[in-house]
Amino acid sequence: MQNMPSISIDTFFACALMVSVVVISTALSAGVLTAHINSLQNLNEEEYFRAISKYIVSNCGTPDNWGSNSTVIPDTLGLAKKDSLYPNEVDIDKVCRLNGQNTFALTYTDILKAARLKDIAFGASISQLMNISIGLASNHTSADVTTYAFKIHVSKDGTPVAASLHYYTIAKYFLSDAFNSTSNDGTSYIDVEIPNTSNGTASLVVFARANYDPRITACEVYSFGHLSPEPLPNGTFLNMSPLNCTLSISPNRFNMTFERYYAFSYTHQFNLTSISNETYAIPMVLENSPILLVGSGSNSSDYFIEWTSYPQIPLEAGPSFQNSECHAFDYTVTIKNTLYKLTLRFGGISQ
Repeated sequence: MQNMPSISIDTFFACALMVSVVVISTALSAGVLTAHINSLQNLNEEEYFRAISKYIVSNCGTPDNWGSNSTVIPDTLGLAKKDSLYPNEVDIDKVCRLNGQNTFALTYTDILKAARLKDIAFGASISQLMNISIGLASNHTSADVTTYAFKIHVSKDGTPVAASLHYYTIAKYFLSDAFNSTSNDGTSYIDVEIPNTSNGTASLVVFARANYDPRITACEVYSFGHLSPEPLPNGTFLNMSPLNCTLSISPNRFNMTFERYYAFSYTHQFNLTSISNETYAIPMVLENSPILLVGSGSNSSDYFIEWTSYPQIPLEAGPSFQNSECHAFDYTVTIKNTLYKLTLRFGGISQ
């Protein structure tokens, strides 16, 4: 992918706005839109924000590697991966630094300043292209194991997707995996067995890959109490912050004992290697898949399993504009060989 000429971002936006003004003025001089002044103003804003959104998606920003440095605040906001060969390829670490749950995240003020937006609200969201729904249908306990039956449904934009599945079951001192697939209606039924001695929080991690395009791969986690009460929400015990192929861990509670840390992708599973007491190396695999990072351990009598993903998605940065008017622009982007949906939102220009 070729970057834009090295002009300032302010000059770029000014030129884009001038082009819109020329088009609008021409229409006015012809008398075509004389009765629609308000809609002309809206068109002007629409084209202006479209130009900004295209710049953010297709440019690296400055410095061009601001995502990999946990302390650098970008001077201009661009999400593209440096030296990418593909259109709309977004840098995995720039995405992580937009996620407010990451220790190294930019503040909202930093984002607005880098985007060169004044008196304009800005929001960004990134999500997987497929939705994986996991439901516990039944369970049965015998002398040694408990069997759990799950219903899995995979869809895209509300339409069922035929997909291949690879799922992992995690519990105390227990890990297993298996493959399956959905039918044409996007549904699959699976059974998993967990030893009764592994009582406590358990998690089912499901990866789904669309049969028609391996770049459309998604992941979902379902946590439940195995012969124990329901687990506390994810993030109760650990803050897990991936950046630059490293996972930084900080405990949210005292007196914690850690069991182990895992990395899962559609094809692979790894035990994470410790770099220091609080950081672990994230293995990078060349496949179409996000990486799910899982940590397990105990706090007093509570056994926990918590997770994050690399890239750290779903992402919601800035306001959602749920109950207010905004200009929204959707892009299908690539992050580490996997496709995602990126939406950029802008509030109206203040008068």
